[in-house]
Amino acid sequence: MRVTENHLATQYLNNVQNTRQRVADLQSKIASGKRVLKPSDDPRATDGILRFQALLEANEQYQRSNADGQSFLQATSETLGSISDSLLGLKGLLVRANNSANIETLPSFATSADAILGDLVDMANTRFNGKYIFGGTNTLERPFTLDAARTAVTANPNGIDGIIAYPVGEGITQQSNIPGDEAFQGTTLFDTIIRIRDAMAAGTIPTAADIDEVSAQLDYMLTKAGKAGMFVNTMTANEAFLASQETQLRSLLSIEQDTDVAEAITEMKRGELMLDAALNTMARILPKSLLDFLR
Repeated sequence: MRVTENHLATQYLNNVQNTRQRVADLQSKIASGKRVLKPSDDPRATDGILRFQALLEANEQYQRSNADGQSFLQATSETLGSISDSLLGLKGLLVRANNSANIETLPSFATSADAILGDLVDMANTRFNGKYIFGGTNTLERPFTLDAARTAVTANPNGIDGIIAYPVGEGITQQSNIPGDEAFQGTTLFDTIIRIRDAMAAGTIPTAADIDEVSAQLDYMLTKAGKAGMFVNTMTANEAFLASQETQLRSLLSIEQDTDVAEAITEMKRGELMLDAALNTMARILPKSLLDFLR
């Protein structure tokens, strides 16, 4: 078979072009840090890259949801703790009123109880990031209203119930609120305080039963604060798990996607040497062969 000068030149040019393209591809991979720049570079790796990227996006969403729910619960837990402190103060107030020998001091105790009532209603209407934490699912509507005469507290007629759950993992949700109907048993807590306040204002000493009732409300509130705290701890643990999962996913994605720079540089240098050798060889052979042909 006769090898023509044209065939020889074409073959050399093709080899040079392929080597030059290979060197250019390696330069791009080194510069970008990615060994897979398009699906055709490695179809199997591309499938893995897309899968890990989707898992990372989901993980990031779960982390955001977990952080939002955790913050909301933290605010709820702290508020319930403050409410418990106020109830403890109210209990102490009633004990002192019960032990008071001077009935004339009862109106001042009633005034103090009324101040505590106002504080409790304010705390029951606490907002976090623009949302009422005890509104149930009605987070944009004020849960409780103390009337102008301070004789009654009413709950939002549209409801103060409903669980808010955040997605914190694949198929996993976490409750992130203590609804108002659960925390305050409707308006039972406020009704109790109003009744005892009005009785003291009228000159009636609070009874042991009144103190026990407030004590029971305090114990109940501490239970709800503990429940919120338990939810906070759960989401804190999940935060650490999601962060660890993200690290693992990024490591797996790196294996599929990132360039081994040292290896790529070595391969690029090898390609550059091959390219130089091919060009030098072509420079020596083709002119000589062409000269022979002309002769």
